[in-house]
Amino acid sequence: LAADGDEVLVAPGIYRERIDLQGKAIVVRSQEGAEHTLIDASPVRDSSCTGSVVTMRSGEGPGTALIGFAIAGGRGTTIMHRQKSLTCGGGLLLIDSSPVIERCLVLNNQAAQGGACYSTGGTPVFKDCWFYMNDSTSGGSEIVCRDSRPRILDCGFHREGIQWEDAGLVNIRNDCGTSGGCCLRDDCIMSTQSACIDAGGVWKGENRMCLEGLCPDYCEQDVNGDHRVNMTDILLVLDAWGMCGLSIHSVCP
Repeated sequence: LAADGDEVLVAPGIYRERIDLQGKAIVVRSQEGAEHTLIDASPVRDSSCTGSVVTMRSGEGPGTALIGFAIAGGRGTTIMHRQKSLTCGGGLLLIDSSPVIERCLVLNNQAAQGGACYSTGGTPVFKDCWFYMNDSTSGGSEIVCRDSRPRILDCGFHREGIQWEDAGLVNIRNDCGTSGGCCLRDDCIMSTQSACIDAGGVWKGENRMCLEGLCPDYCEQDVNGDHRVNMTDILLVLDAWGMCGLSIHSVCP
């Protein structure tokens, strides 16, 4: 069983299940990314079967991360929403939790509220995610945020995007917060979680000091920073093929 601080590496494949992170400060990462790793909660026998694909409702913080998965087939979890019993959070149900959701494809999920994600309380971070063809059957957006302040970084939406409820003041950017260790290539610096993520670093958690061994040795061949060299790095290099760092001006006679 995984313990706080562990990293769980998931092989490519289709996993027909629903998962609950149960408050553990762990990183769950796919080996080959969302294109090759699917968590599918589609009902097999009973089309009325409900359940969110991924649930975090046990105080998960920034030390909990889900990286590189396709999340599909959820039908939401029945909870109270504005004094009504409704299915919420088809793909992701986040209650009083602040995890990091990165490089995930959330698609073909359904719920009365928040077909893609329902977040209440907490400050989750979504980075490099894509939300596609999720259905909120009682109207509204793919993501419903109720008294929640998520940070949405470099994400895309196929439909209505985000619906804010009881959010109070929403900060577009907030660099306040407890500092911790942030790994940037070969270096470890003390920063806030938001500053670390914005800089493309790897956040090691609040109050984690920059000590020897906290950040693994940087490998310059690891283009995307996922601590392994594979076909993804080669494709990124090919995508950037050409002149680099030069300004070419045409000269007229």
